[in-house]
Amino acid sequence: MFKWYGFLGILMIIFAEFTMFLRIQPFATWFLPIVWFGYIFLVDSTVFMLKGNSLINNRPKRFITLLCVSVIFWYIFEIYNQFIHGWHYAGLPESRAITFAMGSISFATIVPAVFETWELIRQFHLFNSRMIRIKFKISKYLLYASILTGLIFLILPFFYSKPFMWVFVWTGFVLLLDPIMFLLHNEKSLLWQVKKRKFNTVFSLFLAGYICGFLWEFWNYWQLTKWYYTVPILENIKIFEIPVVGFLAYGPFAWELYIMYHFVKLLFSKKFLGGVAGI
Repeated sequence: MFKWYGFLGILMIIFAEFTMFLRIQPFATWFLPIVWFGYIFLVDSTVFMLKGNSLINNRPKRFITLLCVSVIFWYIFEIYNQFIHGWHYAGLPESRAITFAMGSISFATIVPAVFETWELIRQFHLFNSRMIRIKFKISKYLLYASILTGLIFLILPFFYSKPFMWVFVWTGFVLLLDPIMFLLHNEKSLLWQVKKRKFNTVFSLFLAGYICGFLWEFWNYWQLTKWYYTVPILENIKIFEIPVVGFLAYGPFAWELYIMYHFVKLLFSKKFLGGVAGI
């Protein structure tokens, strides 16, 4: 059954598009959070229709948690942006308080949007264990090397401020945190799932990143309050406002959000200290 908030989501998307193209204020300025919450409601209701349960309907506390961690995660990336200047905003309200509120509400939609899209893709079982027949052996030396590399990747941008450092940021958290989760025998680790040849999550997340990325750029292209990029490689070849090289980061970005969320969840679990002692 298609839930009632799915219809609300459709109406919110239509309303956001209508008021944005007609420049009806204040809705045109608040276009991004309106359209993305509409998208989230629509996709969640579709997931419920396909599998009989969904994030909002069956796990509302987790949904609220995703909203909160999404804001925190994106402000972490905003801190990096102060050093390596990957994007800047235009058309922001004059009031800093309104800008902060609008930005925070918009940032809250990022992780839920990716997770809802990932959950929708998973329902079609596009990726299974028979896709790749190779058996993966993951040594501790490789894991420790990945952790060290990820740590370097996340520290270096603070000292070497070049736009291409975003490659390090968009991969650093995965390289650092996923091997730690693997060593703790956490089944949410992407490496753990690759080792067990469970590819549905890995590739569905990757695809979800590009779907959301396309929609972020599509809606950003038309809105009044928007962002522009600084990407020094093939910067004239764009998908809407983003250079195509920058667009390639959306797949790894989805992995990163997934790993960051589950690592934070692991930190607050009772199993964490016991797992650390057993490494």
